Amino acid sequence: MVKRVRPWIVLLLIFIFASCSSKGDEKALEEMVEKAANLAEAHDIGGIINLTTKDFEAQPGGLNRREAKKILFMAFRHYGKLKVLYPKPSVDLESEENRSTLSFPFLIVKKNQSLPALEKLYDDPKGWMEKVGEGADLYRFKLNAEKVDGDWLVKSACLERFTGIGFSRCKE
Repeated sequence: MVKRVRPWIVLLLIFIFASCSSKGDEKALEEMVEKAANLAEAHDIGGIINLTTKDFEAQPGGLNRREAKKILFMAFRHYGKLKVLYPKPSVDLESEENRSTLSFPFLIVKKNQSLPALEKLYDDPKGWMEKVGEGADLYRFKLNAEKVDGDWLVKSACLERFTGIGFSRCKE
């Protein structure tokens, strides 16, 4: 006697596996952002560039990987020893497999400068923004990422500066 598989069981299993996969991808993308921040704090330009696809493009300016290296070098020289502070990134896994969009505000501060209580607001991006206030140089990254050979890499990055009334906009 052959038992019939109930359709709702199959749908439930598909949903569970899809949910686990997306949670794993979200975690991997959050870890990629954390790794990039750590590399920036270490002034590891090569390490940062290794987190990008071969056809990477940065906005504003339409910069390729080589041009982005120059900008990173100048930024690291300007800031010296630094910390990168940011809340939990907003991750949008696109319906097209292996693509994602991330967005998050961040601060670059001198290594010895402290902004207490930001760590407690990691899971609260709105509260994080309010705590940072208008007295800091605040930016926002919008990243498009894709999975290449099992690893998430940044295909394009848009850096927006906080203007006091909102963020500047990169051309899309």
